[in-house]
Amino acid sequence: MSAKLWKTSRKCLALRTLKLTVAYDGTRYAGWQAQRRGGSGGKPTVQETLEKALRRILREPVRVVGSGRTDAGVHAEAQVAHVRTRASIPTSRFLRAVNALLPADLAVTRIEEAGDSFHARFGAKRKRYRYRIFTGPVVPPFIRPYVAQVRAPLDVARMRREAAALRGRHDFRAFARAGSVGDGRSAVRAIAGVALRRRGHELHLDIEGNGFLHTMVRTIAGTLIDVGRGRLPPGTVRRMLRTGSRSLAGTVAPAQGLTLRAVTYQDAC
Repeated sequence: MSAKLWKTSRKCLALRTLKLTVAYDGTRYAGWQAQRRGGSGGKPTVQETLEKALRRILREPVRVVGSGRTDAGVHAEAQVAHVRTRASIPTSRFLRAVNALLPADLAVTRIEEAGDSFHARFGAKRKRYRYRIFTGPVVPPFIRPYVAQVRAPLDVARMRREAAALRGRHDFRAFARAGSVGDGRSAVRAIAGVALRRRGHELHLDIEGNGFLHTMVRTIAGTLIDVGRGRLPPGTVRRMLRTGSRSLAGTVAPAQGLTLRAVTYQDAC
């Protein structure tokens, strides 16, 4: 088929919405979202890398819409995105084709047909993150890019008591990056679950909620670590929630320890 005829035939095809599940090692990326020229400091973003591969396959302009941003250096096991296209390529063939063009640290693990109303960002009901804290003396090299090492002893029981205050619906502006909450935007989020579990030399902070502010999970992790080390007093989290004061927060934990593990939607697509 000639290129002209192929383009003409595509106009008759219905617009499809495809749901993509995406995994990536965020080490070399400037986060999820594509940025203006020069804004990423020369590093690629996950969104623009995906869009470049999809354009080659679909031969049309495409925009990949993610469930939300992840910061530079943050990883994902199951980020969710959608793309709308008129291409009729079957999803199984599409999956093979896109992964053949992606770098080794980024993969589309699943592609599904979705309803016209599906929106990866606005339809997301909950997100689940894990922050990995390594407490042993030497970090094994094969997990080094995915954990944050803390050499000082941690009072885990104190950290758990502190984390319990996060559950429920609160104004989390004290846990957001300075200046990121403004222009009338709400900082209220609902945390459905938070747990701190020991796994050998690791502590896993698992947190699930209906949404998260910029650096919110990393600030929670850093604040709990500082409470566990004795750098911050017990009750710090409650005071932060009550006052909205960012100055009470602990150190923002490194991005490499954070992974987006799941995004859930109310209705199956």
